Amino acid sequence: MRLLLLLLLLPAATGAWVLEGHTCAPPWQAALFRGRRFICGGTLVAPRWVLTAAHCHAPGPITVRLGRPTHPQVRPGEASPNPPPPGEASPAPGEPGAGPGEASPAPGEQRRLSVRTFPYPGYNESSKDGDLMLLRLQVPAHLSRQVSPLPLARTCAAPGTTCQISGWGSVTSPTVTFPQALHCSQVRIVPELTCRRIYPDSITPNMVCAGEPQSRADTCQGDSGGPLVCNGRLQGITSWGPGVCGDPPQTRRLVNLCRYGRWLHHTM
Repeated sequence: MRLLLLLLLLPAATGAWVLEGHTCAPPWQAALFRGRRFICGGTLVAPRWVLTAAHCHAPGPITVRLGRPTHPQVRPGEASPNPPPPGEASPAPGEPGAGPGEASPAPGEQRRLSVRTFPYPGYNESSKDGDLMLLRLQVPAHLSRQVSPLPLARTCAAPGTTCQISGWGSVTSPTVTFPQALHCSQVRIVPELTCRRIYPDSITPNMVCAGEPQSRADTCQGDSGGPLVCNGRLQGITSWGPGVCGDPPQTRRLVNLCRYGRWLHHTM
C-alpha cells in the first residue's frame, strides 16, 4: 500500500502530485502563484481565506487563482501590461493556450492577491510538523458554481474513511510530467499504528496517513498545499513525502487539520 501523510485539523523531498487520478473541478481548489510561477495548491475555506501548507510561503504577495481547473504552463519573469483592479491579481497575457494579448481570466476564473500570510506559529521546517498556513485575500471571492468554500473538518477521520486528494502535480514518477488539468484520486485513511510501524521516526500526532490498497494513488511533486477531503470536509493538507511517488511502502505526510481547529478559528 502506498501511504500518504497529511496534516489534519482538530476542533478546539517537499512537493507532491496526484498519481492514478482523473480530471476534476472541485470549486474550492485554489492555485497559488508567485508572479507567473505556480508554487502550490490550496483550498478556499471562506470567501476571504485560503488554506495551504506553510512550506509554500513565498516573499511578497501570492496570487490565488480560483474557478479554473486547467492552467496552461506559465513562463516566469514576464510582466502583465495591464494593471488589475484594486485587490485583484493581474491576468496572464501571453500564457501558452491564451490568445495574443489576452488580459482577462478564463470564464468563471477569479484571481485575488493575498494581503497577509499566517503560517502556523509552531511550524517545524525540519519535521514538517504544523505545516499549514492561512492566506487572507485582499478582495473576497465571489461565490458561484465554480468558486465555493469547503468547510473544515470538525473531527478526525476514522481509519478506512474514503477521501479525495487533488492537485496539478506530476502524474508520473520518477519522471516528472505536469498536467494542465487538475487531477483527483481516492485514498483511504490508514490506522495510526500502521503508519507508525512503517515510519517510526517521522510521524507526529498532528499527521495522518492515507493510501489505497492495490493502487499507486498518491500525491507528489506539485501537489503540496492541496486538500484531503473526507465526508465533504477539509480533513488534511498535502505536506511532504519521498522523491518517488506511488511505490510502497513510501509515505506522504499530510497535516491533520482536526488538530488545529482552535488556531484556525482564532486566526480567521
